[in-house]
Amino acid sequence: MKTLIPIVIGLLVVGCVERNSPEPQESTPAAPNVEATATVEPVLFVADGLNADGSLVKNYQRGLRYAMDYFGNHGPYYVYLLGSDSERSVREIYRQRAMTRVDPDSTPSTAKKQVEEFLKRPNVVAEIKSVLSGKAEGGLTWTQDPPVLYEDVTTNAKEREKNPIENTWGALHEYHHVFQMAHCDTKQKRTSEKHINSWMAEGMATYSSAKFMENLGLVDFKDYMLELRESGANIGRPSINEFLTKTQNWQLDNESYWDKGGSAQVYYMLGSWATAYLIHVQGVDEVAVLKDWYHDIPRIGKSAAFKKHMGLSLADFYEKFDAFIRQSDDEVMQIFQQRIKGK
Repeated sequence: MKTLIPIVIGLLVVGCVERNSPEPQESTPAAPNVEATATVEPVLFVADGLNADGSLVKNYQRGLRYAMDYFGNHGPYYVYLLGSDSERSVREIYRQRAMTRVDPDSTPSTAKKQVEEFLKRPNVVAEIKSVLSGKAEGGLTWTQDPPVLYEDVTTNAKEREKNPIENTWGALHEYHHVFQMAHCDTKQKRTSEKHINSWMAEGMATYSSAKFMENLGLVDFKDYMLELRESGANIGRPSINEFLTKTQNWQLDNESYWDKGGSAQVYYMLGSWATAYLIHVQGVDEVAVLKDWYHDIPRIGKSAAFKKHMGLSLADFYEKFDAFIRQSDDEVMQIFQQRIKGK
């Protein structure tokens, strides 16, 4: 059954049916909403001047539908595909975005105030400016106070429209994050037991989106994993090999790379290989690694959930993976010749 996804284009409902900088974390969902399942479908907002032939939405939905079938429906989830052709359309979409964040118990006057306050936020003003100037930014954001919701914001969807592969890829990557964050208390630090480390978030989403892209017949997964080592693939330089040559004392669970550099290499690239190690070396079922273990995080914590599903402690895993990833390309690529458990 195909997922039905409402589409809003130019603020008219016309029918039913991300990139590689760190995700901006504007705010975080409250703990009581952890592991909530959505009862409404995602909504796509598309600015005027985009999707003339329907390909932008079609290729985004290709990834979103696949991810929702795999991870389930979590949200509410709003997708903003924006461009610089119509300032009026962009500003109206941001007003609609503000309205989705209004406390449902608000009076009309307080609701209007909340909308205006959102539109005047410095980060929102800056984001609209980026949209209208054609800058490619964005990623997943979410709210802290009710109503809890998730948003995938693409400020330059015109460039995304020209690249259907990356469009689908981005949809897959960001929705994995929606699933992840729905099972974490993101009010806490990433080092806490009720939240996940950055390598788990970015690495597992990088792995899953590449694997799902192969399942869709759009990329070669093994080639992509090798490219991460050799060239950085679609994430950027330095590659894993270059990074490891220059950086001896890196740590997967170090959360400081966002600020001091190396986040792309550690969290996304090495994190995706850490995910591959769990599946292809430790022999953990793919669904357990990408999905099942998250369900236990709210109940027993990250460390216990990891050990329960992966079969080893985080400390043991870090030690084993460090020795593994320092091998040559030929040696590490051999893991993909092994049969995946459950396949």
